[in-house]
Amino acid sequence: MSTLQFVFGASGSGKTEYCIRKALEEAGKDLNHNVYYLVPEQDTLAMQKRIVMHEKNKGKGILNLDVLSFQRLYYASFSHANKKVPKALDEMGKVMVLSLVAEKYNRNLLYFQGEIDKPGFLEEAKSLISECMQYGISPENLSTCALKSVKKLTGAKLHDMALLYEGFLSWLLEHKKYTEEGIQDLALEQILQDPNYKNASFLLDGFTGFTVSELRCLEILMEGENDILISLEIRSREEGNLYDKGDLSSLFYLTKDAVKEVEELALKLKVKVLPEINVNLYDSISGERRKEGEVYPRFEKIPALQKICDDYAFGQTEGERDSRKQEKKDVKSFEKTEQEEAQKEKQNKPFGISIRECPNILREVEEAAAEIRALVKDEGYRYRDIAVIVPDPESYRDILFRKWKDLEIPFFLEEDIKLMDSPYGKVIRSALLVLEKGFLFDAVFRYLRAFPYRGAEEEELVDRWENLARERGWKGLEAFSSLLQSEEGEEELSAGTEEEEEIQSEEVEIHPEEEEKQSEEKGERAYKKKVEDYQAYRDLTCLFTFYERNRKSAEQKEEKEQNEQKGQRGQNEEKKEKGLVLKDRIDSLSELLEKTDLENRLLDSISFLSEEGMENREESFAKSIGIILEMMEKMRESLGEISISKKSFGKLFDLAFSLEKLRKIPATLDQVVVGDLRRSRFHNPKAFFFLGLSSEFLPKGMGKSIIFTEKEREFLRESGYRLSPLSWEESYIEKYYVYKAFLTPKERLYLSYPRAVRNGKSGKASPYLKELFPLFPDLKIIYSEREKLPIYNGKRALEELVEELPKKCTGKSLFLQKEEILHRFKTESFRLLQYLWNREEYREEVERILKGIFFENTEECISKEMSLALYGEILKGSVSRMEVFYSCPYAHFLQYGLNLQDRKTSEVQAFTIGNVYHRMLELFFQKLMRRKDIEEVFGEKLEELLEEVLEELWQDPEFSLFLSGGRNEYLRMKLKKNGRRILWALGKQLMGGDFRPKAVEEEFKMEEEGLHLRGRIDRVDEYLSEDRKKLFLKVIDYKSGKKEFSLKNLFSGLDLQLPLYMDYVLQREKEKNPNREVLPSALFYFTMDNPVIPYEEDFDPEKERLKAFKPSGLVNLSEESLSHLEKREGESLLLPVQCKNGEVEEKGAAVSSEKLEALLEFAKQEMLEGAKRIKEGEKGISPLRKEGDITACSYCPYHSICGFDEDLPNFRYRNPDSRTDEELWEEILKKTKEEIEESDTGEEKTLIRAKDAKNIETRKEDGDE
Repeated sequence: MSTLQFVFGASGSGKTEYCIRKALEEAGKDLNHNVYYLVPEQDTLAMQKRIVMHEKNKGKGILNLDVLSFQRLYYASFSHANKKVPKALDEMGKVMVLSLVAEKYNRNLLYFQGEIDKPGFLEEAKSLISECMQYGISPENLSTCALKSVKKLTGAKLHDMALLYEGFLSWLLEHKKYTEEGIQDLALEQILQDPNYKNASFLLDGFTGFTVSELRCLEILMEGENDILISLEIRSREEGNLYDKGDLSSLFYLTKDAVKEVEELALKLKVKVLPEINVNLYDSISGERRKEGEVYPRFEKIPALQKICDDYAFGQTEGERDSRKQEKKDVKSFEKTEQEEAQKEKQNKPFGISIRECPNILREVEEAAAEIRALVKDEGYRYRDIAVIVPDPESYRDILFRKWKDLEIPFFLEEDIKLMDSPYGKVIRSALLVLEKGFLFDAVFRYLRAFPYRGAEEEELVDRWENLARERGWKGLEAFSSLLQSEEGEEELSAGTEEEEEIQSEEVEIHPEEEEKQSEEKGERAYKKKVEDYQAYRDLTCLFTFYERNRKSAEQKEEKEQNEQKGQRGQNEEKKEKGLVLKDRIDSLSELLEKTDLENRLLDSISFLSEEGMENREESFAKSIGIILEMMEKMRESLGEISISKKSFGKLFDLAFSLEKLRKIPATLDQVVVGDLRRSRFHNPKAFFFLGLSSEFLPKGMGKSIIFTEKEREFLRESGYRLSPLSWEESYIEKYYVYKAFLTPKERLYLSYPRAVRNGKSGKASPYLKELFPLFPDLKIIYSEREKLPIYNGKRALEELVEELPKKCTGKSLFLQKEEILHRFKTESFRLLQYLWNREEYREEVERILKGIFFENTEECISKEMSLALYGEILKGSVSRMEVFYSCPYAHFLQYGLNLQDRKTSEVQAFTIGNVYHRMLELFFQKLMRRKDIEEVFGEKLEELLEEVLEELWQDPEFSLFLSGGRNEYLRMKLKKNGRRILWALGKQLMGGDFRPKAVEEEFKMEEEGLHLRGRIDRVDEYLSEDRKKLFLKVIDYKSGKKEFSLKNLFSGLDLQLPLYMDYVLQREKEKNPNREVLPSALFYFTMDNPVIPYEEDFDPEKERLKAFKPSGLVNLSEESLSHLEKREGESLLLPVQCKNGEVEEKGAAVSSEKLEALLEFAKQEMLEGAKRIKEGEKGISPLRKEGDITACSYCPYHSICGFDEDLPNFRYRNPDSRTDEELWEEILKKTKEEIEESDTGEEKTLIRAKDAKNIETRKEDGDE
């Protein structure tokens, strides 16, 4: 009969020590008795070493003790049966097969029909199918769930995935191929029959849970009369029945799930379950009961970690914990000894733990380096005694290489380098892009630039080719072929040399003999510089051969098929290409790589990496060459006979390069190992550094899911089909890894976080880090800004100078009297300046620093010719473009002149949320305008219509990001809640008056004097008087942020949007209604937000909320217009006006018709004035100071380019107009009046000139007669 026993204990309690001793003891009893020690795959090597070196391993050998992972156990079963392990289809092969299946079934897909070509879809679909196979979910199970689903969208997705999954399995069966999961199933059959796995001992250590396949393996082992011991981690204070704990708030709930699943297997198979062993209570070596408060052996030198082990992951409040302790004392009548009290005191003191807050990642890495140097230099540590974790290696890699090289700290960075980043892979991908897209400019020069030329002449040749191709607009094979013609290539090649010689001959008179000598040298150079001798020429020739071979081979095969199958017509281009099989395409690619001698050239080019301290990266890139070639050979062998198009061929390599990663095993040298949180395994180094404990890195955001959302995964789980952990489970797993990391060191724990990360975002301490502070009240944060880093070499001195010298040379202190500034030269900054200036190697850098400090902003315009070249004769754009110019001319120049764009990210940003609100209101009012029951819509039917709108909204691919991840689910819920409130407010404002929606997303156009503006007016409302003689108009613009209309902003060139929109609508309606008087009633900004209403006694919440939702803008003061905007009694709840004695006052937003019309004309003239200034070349760095602390620089992405700094001369903000509203209205009326008079005068002069011309003509006619 088999037996099952659990060993429970917290991290550091000695679980592994107990298991190793148990394994050695069982192995020593009988050499014919097999003992298997199972650990996770990444721990096998370290565990073998630990067992071999263990003090109880007397013979220093483990003949009948094997250290295996589950995967190695599976493969060993084939070896025992003398069978060859079937070749598994790797990840790239799976994607390739899935690509073929998706193409075959594409027309039958309900939801993903247009998705299969999108980046990431096939990779995620492959992972999902692998998950299903791993967790025992069949295509039929997914089909069943699809039928059960109430939501059509979810049902369609499940239907599609079931279809792809079924097609994938059918392909494997037809071609007799296996996946890793399929091989596991075969292995389980072998294990069932394998005598080596019967009557043996199995010890499982280091697992937190088991997959379906692993549980099936355990079931088979239980059937084989084996003794099974499983070591699992629990909290240090665990009590009671260890098996019956369903606490989902615990970090160890996965452990308890594993216990439950294994126990159910044991119960089903009637396996004898032995009493558990709790090493939290008993010493793993002596077996004696631990004293209360005793520190685990691993934490003897840093007892504070025992406190973390006890309480960090403890799910109780202090009060509950103290109460439980008191009950325990009462039962046991336990009296603490002085020694135990002292031990407890040590645990409560954070000795050995330090926390640093750094301003940025650079400073954080420098601080850690200084600490490591101190440990090695002052305390006798070896570098291998120190380990480092960074949660986001991508953000730290370059800084680590640069800074730690300067400090001569040897380290190994555990990182995955994708083949996509390999220089060898980049050349392949660029060649495949040319094959797919043809000889387009970007594709060809991407290919040529991917090669490591490393020579100035080679690079110059490619530069000249690029200029020539750009100038002549080359496109296509024939055009680029001209570069291979000797006359064309050599003509371009020699052009530069001839120009230089012409210049020289003009400047210097050359002696005849010297001229003859130079002529000979010129001929020699011309011979040496024959275009065919350049490597770039050979690379381009190889590309043509590669392209032609693929094209001609495909055409020949297709022609052969047509001869065999006459009568087939109308094959599309994709089908034509499929005459070429994968192995033929790979052979042509191999020929390209061989003829370009790419391997040797790359190995030569990456040798500089070792000089930069990046030996690991150099080795990885070199290793990537062999991996790529091996991968190509695998593809050729396993999938070589599959017909494949050029597009699919390129896609195949893109997918393969994105999936395959390069990893290295750290060398056994004296170096610091730097790893990441989840993958790296550190075996208790003396000192442990945990960097990047920032809220920006931890908790880690959930990645975007293309296929199933979080809700859909929950639905599958509720249906009985469990896939990988959900996002909330992932957060607990992540926290568990952080907890394990805190308990890693033997002597020192160093924790730090940056306030600012590389993308410019600011962060705080991670919540995981904050949970330490309640455990250690004496634990204080060390603030790096208050301390200075040591100056250990010239580079560090230069960095210190860059940081400190500008502080001494601010704008106010640059022009002090001699006596006032003399004492400053005694400061450290100026001593450093003198030291570096006197060293030749740093003088150039110091000059650049001084030049930067004494930089002065000088405003210069670009020429009208340059302005014309940049912007064109007609300025085109939106009103927002002109407002950017008025905010800061330089920002306009960068954005619209140089076309600099902000980098796109896949995060939900503020403008994305604004777009969602805009789209929601657009859809809502579009549907509203087609209905007659408007009052009911804003009443009892509001929820129904909102649901319909949101359902349509989330189907829009633009907003698909909102369908995945816990945070985005919260955003969707918040958007719905806010949307309901916004629509309620808009309904009140609409139904409170007589206006009704006329148009949504109305097109706006302004075409005047070289300025063409376009835009969309969010909403236009209208009211037609009862006598149908007057048409009143209202324009509304939605804003996602708080927006107040201001005359001061208008005079600064901002807030021009509303007046221009109203002017456009007025002119258009006047043309449509020539017999009606068309009047402007109101122009509003409406903020799409859910305002928070402060609570006060005896107040009406609905009334206060309506006030908070009041729009901002201008209202026509005429009584007739006001009466239709709001049926008001007393104060206004819907309009931004002030009332006195029941009447609206002419102040603030309420203005006369005259003022309103003058404003529209004024806004138009301001716009034309801005256009004129742009064309004249204005681009000064002169940002506008807006309201409060907000300036044009506040959210500007170009600050790093302009370098605006008020401490530097001539850098100043422009202040808005300081006049009162009354004075500004007077100015508007005055300017408008002048403009009208000038216009009238111009018209009169034109009429007089026309009349005079007519009189002259009449007199001429009379004279002729």
